[in-house]
Amino acid sequence: MRIAPPIARALRLSIIEGSLWAIYWNIIAGVVINALALAIGARPLHLAILNALPLLGQVFGLPAARYLQTRDHRKPLALLAEAISRGVWLLVPLIAWMPPDDGRIWFLLAVAAFSHMTHASGAVAWVSWVSDLVPEAIRGTYFGVRTAILGLVGAVGATLASAWADDARSTGGDEVYLHVLLALVVVAVLVGAVGWAALRMQPVRRMRRMAEAGWSAIARQLAHGNGVRIAVCWAALAFSAGVTMGIFPPFFLDRLGMSMVGFTAYGWIALAVSTAATPALGRLADRWGHRTMLLVAWIGVLGQPLLSFFTPNDQPHLLGLMPWTILLDAVVGGCFWPVVGVAQTNLVIGEATSESRAGLFAALSAIAGLAGFAGAMVGGGMAEVIGDGQLAVVAGVGLDDLRAPLLLGFVLRVLACVTILAVREPTREGPGVTSAQAFT
Repeated sequence: MRIAPPIARALRLSIIEGSLWAIYWNIIAGVVINALALAIGARPLHLAILNALPLLGQVFGLPAARYLQTRDHRKPLALLAEAISRGVWLLVPLIAWMPPDDGRIWFLLAVAAFSHMTHASGAVAWVSWVSDLVPEAIRGTYFGVRTAILGLVGAVGATLASAWADDARSTGGDEVYLHVLLALVVVAVLVGAVGWAALRMQPVRRMRRMAEAGWSAIARQLAHGNGVRIAVCWAALAFSAGVTMGIFPPFFLDRLGMSMVGFTAYGWIALAVSTAATPALGRLADRWGHRTMLLVAWIGVLGQPLLSFFTPNDQPHLLGLMPWTILLDAVVGGCFWPVVGVAQTNLVIGEATSESRAGLFAALSAIAGLAGFAGAMVGGGMAEVIGDGQLAVVAGVGLDDLRAPLLLGFVLRVLACVTILAVREPTREGPGVTSAQAFT
């Protein structure tokens, strides 16, 4: 199978655009934004909300999917939503002139919420738009390679940003540190603007026919065939992962005393493993099926909360960066988390037609988003109730405010495996191809 030159060019351009987006995203949704939140007084509940907002924002993909049922405006909608989503972060530097109270963290959360809500609308349009450009036979391979490349570029950006912030904190104190973090948000917006320009250059295929319109049509797409099973699976995975979503940043940065560079080094290790493993696992998914790879990958990430749970607060850091258990956590996460995301996306792409894909993806994303946000509220709320420096006694064992949610997250991840087993692999058509053919 050979790919037409215009499509091959579009696939390469998508990687360039995605790489710029990865730099932007690693700052506004990664270690920098978490460090900024901690710098202005965020507590575990605030961090749980901050890190779960991308999931909650997915609910707003539903109106976009409804709109796209009757209008083939996927590219204009994606461009408009992304322009607003990225530009609103220019309000964050106003924090420098706000009083040092809880108002600053709630302002940051409000900006983040608006950004992620508008981004969700663009994401629905983008998935429907770009997935039409990728030939079915190479979707696992292409998106696996693309994910690895985006992770590499994003990690470079996060490392440079973290090094600048750590240097500012050590040489200039907390005030300079805060201003550098705010400046990095502006840098992220500028990089995101260049990525938006690259996105605007992407071609788009016209839909051959429009989907049946109406909210009832979206519900029928969700309920048809494998839709309910996939929805339950997405909700269970999102809820169980959401419980620990807001716990890891304060646990790494505050409880274990890792620096921002150490936190970013964690990302680099995960990235190195991901770069090596994701394309190969993507090829296996093309051969064995995405449901199978989702199950394998999920089993791989089951024990991550336990690695942090059993790490003592005073455990020495390897090379001054992180404890060895957190190093192992990075290896496991880098190997399997990208595969979870790619497999979930490709299951939806394989389940739906081009015309109904936006609606099904939006409905599933909304369900998973609500479940993930609910999980984050459970984890963050548990930490808030227990309180910093306090212990909750479970079966005679004292658990601190961050380790209790970690243990709960592990138990829920084990239970979520059952929902993956219930999903059926969508019927696929077309022969397999080598990974090189995805880019030639």
